[in-house]
Amino acid sequence: MNIMMLLEMASSGFGDRVALGDRTTGLTYTQLFDRVGRAATTFATSGADHVVLAGESSPALPIALFGSSWVGRPFVPLNYRLDSATLVSLAERAAPSYAVCDLVQEALLAPIDGVQTIGRQTFLDQLDSHEPAAPEWGFDGEDTAILLFTSGTTGEPKAAVLRQKHLVSYILTSVEFMGAGEDEATLVSVPPYHVAGIAAMLSSIYAGRR
Repeated sequence: MNIMMLLEMASSGFGDRVALGDRTTGLTYTQLFDRVGRAATTFATSGADHVVLAGESSPALPIALFGSSWVGRPFVPLNYRLDSATLVSLAERAAPSYAVCDLVQEALLAPIDGVQTIGRQTFLDQLDSHEPAAPEWGFDGEDTAILLFTSGTTGEPKAAVLRQKHLVSYILTSVEFMGAGEDEATLVSVPPYHVAGIAAMLSSIYAGRR
């Protein structure tokens, strides 16, 4: 199992539908799949063990999430609202990593050994300079898809492990493939470091909802 199955099915089943953004300038599912493949090449050649996202929701979120699963790297969305010391500590725990960041977080994480930072917009702009990776990914359901750091009130944040099998099984058993109308859209306001945001994104992609 791999969440890339969900995106591949969406791209094959309704590739011309808009996946992200507004109806006129947004990315279609085919375009999203292409950009994910290019991101996968970036991650594979980076030498990093994890793909980190430190910033607000944007097209970089699904591109980085699926791209990391394409090449078998755990995706680590960090809570960009944390105080600087805690955010740096979590980034250090995820090293060596390739970190897609908003500007403030990029300046904060760039000095950390083993963390390759890149600004969110630069990451998106540079995708076209890479060839898409070969459409091959692992199918071991035990592989880690996402590491979500908890933000409890006591003690250090702990990493909750979401495996490929957990995410794929949840979507396949709760969402109808192509179940959404072409005119349906969802406004997701949950931050990328929250499991509800991840679930909403995966559900919408599998259902064909913008």
